[in-house]
Amino acid sequence: MLVICLGRDPLIKEFLISAKNLKTYFEVRKGLFKRLGYVKAVDGVNLDIGRGETIAIVGESGSGKTTLGRTLLRLIEPTYGTIFFDKTDITKLPEKELKWLRKRTGMVFQDPYSSIDPMQRIYSIVEEPLLVNKIGNEKEREKAVLEALSNVKLEPPEDFARKYPHMISGGQRQRVAIARALIMRPDFIVADEPVSMLDASVRVEILTLLKELQTKYNISFMYITHDLATAKYFSDRIAIMYAGKIVEIGLSREVIREPLHPYTQALINAIPDPDPSNRYKEKETVGGEPPSLLNPPSGCRFHPRCPYFIKGKCEIEEPSLREVKFGRWVACHLY
Repeated sequence: MLVICLGRDPLIKEFLISAKNLKTYFEVRKGLFKRLGYVKAVDGVNLDIGRGETIAIVGESGSGKTTLGRTLLRLIEPTYGTIFFDKTDITKLPEKELKWLRKRTGMVFQDPYSSIDPMQRIYSIVEEPLLVNKIGNEKEREKAVLEALSNVKLEPPEDFARKYPHMISGGQRQRVAIARALIMRPDFIVADEPVSMLDASVRVEILTLLKELQTKYNISFMYITHDLATAKYFSDRIAIMYAGKIVEIGLSREVIREPLHPYTQALINAIPDPDPSNRYKEKETVGGEPPSLLNPPSGCRFHPRCPYFIKGKCEIEEPSLREVKFGRWVACHLY
């Protein structure tokens, strides 16, 4: 099987996940019989993720980032395309044959308040994946839970295990969510905006913790975010997503230093500048709103907002994702 690793860091020799022409559509109906169309949340995505790599998926709200992550985990059924996990095609496997995948993957959700059952003790929350997968006896599970809590710096773990979620802070709740995701020692974790609801000081702690755990257990991460600043810090590569499509992908430092796609440039220009001398410096930003994924624009989906719009081409011809230099891919007629 030929595998094209889009934007792969040359240091990465082996891929863990490979998605080809992946599409996830949601049917929209009015009443029982009238179909209005499909929301094209993910529309033709090609993506490879290396073993032990972190890739950040960056874009505005509604661009399809979370749907992409959940589709790769088979929490949402793909409409079209293929997903390979560790060289196994999981695209059409029935749920009863995905137990092995559930053991090797995990997810950290955005909201640490709604993603954790407030009626359970921390011990039960972290232990649950072991019970569901019938792993270990009571003593072995207790050891695993305490180790997981210790790994996420909830010390002493015995004290935290007895507590309920309302007895700990938001940052500590997110650490519990990470411990739950790590208890099965997964190969791949989707972290969906894991620090967006936390204080700035706690964000650094959580991202540093994830980096440490990644190094310790060789975990691959998909880091979903709208924050390019944290994406640069946490990820090896950045993929920019707009209206269901990936429009640029490359090494994090290169994408931040030299953004190619006009949408990537707009996202970087929107980052607040901490330099007081630049406080009143006007930045070039794009106006308008992201398009409806029920009726996306023809041609390049960014063309209604693009400052470099080429009349007669951008609104007609959809640009393909092409490699403009080694490890750097962009979907734009300017290149």
